[in-house]
Amino acid sequence: MRSLRVLSRLLVYPNAETQGHMNDLKQVLAEDGYLKAKTLKKLTVFMDEFADMDIMDAQETYVELFDRGRAHCLHLFEHVHGESRFRGQAMIDLAGRYREKGLEIGVGELPDYLPLFLEFISICEPEEGLETLAQAAPVIATIGEKLKRQKSGYASVFAAVTELSGAKLNKEEISKAADAALPNIRTLDDLDKEWQEPDAFGGAEDCGTCNDPMPLQPASKPAGHTENIGANQ
Repeated sequence: MRSLRVLSRLLVYPNAETQGHMNDLKQVLAEDGYLKAKTLKKLTVFMDEFADMDIMDAQETYVELFDRGRAHCLHLFEHVHGESRFRGQAMIDLAGRYREKGLEIGVGELPDYLPLFLEFISICEPEEGLETLAQAAPVIATIGEKLKRQKSGYASVFAAVTELSGAKLNKEEISKAADAALPNIRTLDDLDKEWQEPDAFGGAEDCGTCNDPMPLQPASKPAGHTENIGANQ
C-alpha cells in the first residue's frame, strides 16, 4: 500500500528531499483513495505547512516532539513494554518477521521504529498487513491523541495511519491512555534522568501506557523482497 509508505516518509527525520517531493506524496494519497476526505484534508494541510517550513525549524520541531521525551516516542514497544524484559524478545520476533519479507534493518535501527514498521506493513499481503497494523493501532492512536492535545500537525499523520488500520477503537479508552502519558521531558537534564538505566537486577516495570503487550503474531507465509520507500512504488 503506497499510502503507508508516504506516511512512513512523513514520520522520519525531515530533510529537503522530502519537502521537495511533497506534491508527489500528496498525489499518491489522492490516487490511492484509502483515506476519508476529512482525514486527507487535515493531512494535506500539514503537508503543505511542512513543505513551506525552514528545514532547520522542521528538524528542530521533530526532535522536540519525538526525541526529547518518551510520550511521543516513535518506538512502539517503548509504549508497550517500557524497560521490561519482554521488550527484547518482542524486538527479536518482529525483526524475524521483517527478514521473512526480505526487509533488512540498517545499523542502529530498531524494528519497532514506526516508520520502519509502516514500510513492513506496506509490503505484506493486504490481509496480513492490516491485521498486524490493527494490533498496533491502540498504541499509534494514543500517541496521535497526545500530539493532537499539543496541537501538532503530526497528529494528522497518526490519525491517517490509525484510519488505514481499520481498527475499531474506543475513543474513551484512547483518551484515558493519553491521560496516563509518560512524563513530559522539557530539558536535557530531565531526559538524562528519565532514561537512566535501571539496576541490572532491580525489577522492571511496564511504562503504563498499555496494560497488555501488543500481539504481533508470526507471519503466515514467506514473501518477496522489499523495495525502497518511494511515492511511485
